Amino acid sequence: MTHWRCLLLAAAATVLVACGQQPPSWDVLLSGKITGQYPAYSVTVTAPGQLRVDRPDMPTQTVAVEPIAQHCLRGPRDCGYAVEQMLLLLRDP
Repeated sequence: MTHWRCLLLAAAATVLVACGQQPPSWDVLLSGKITGQYPAYSVTVTAPGQLRVDRPDMPTQTVAVEPIAQHCLRGPRDCGYAVEQMLLLLRDP
């Protein structure tokens, strides 16, 4: 299932570029993945490539976007793995 989501994200970005619109940044894409998985979490871009994830009743975590983006550039399988690992690290301890 994650494989298809990565492919859909890549296809959407391609369509936006073809239409002359700027594709969403990795910050925006990963923020959406986090809030989609954990709706109670609040995600803020503190600097390009840095996300602050506020989790209710848990410590705030920082996510470095660049390593995940590098995995995603290798292909959907690597992308899905990197995103899933990030989401696992953000869940309840």
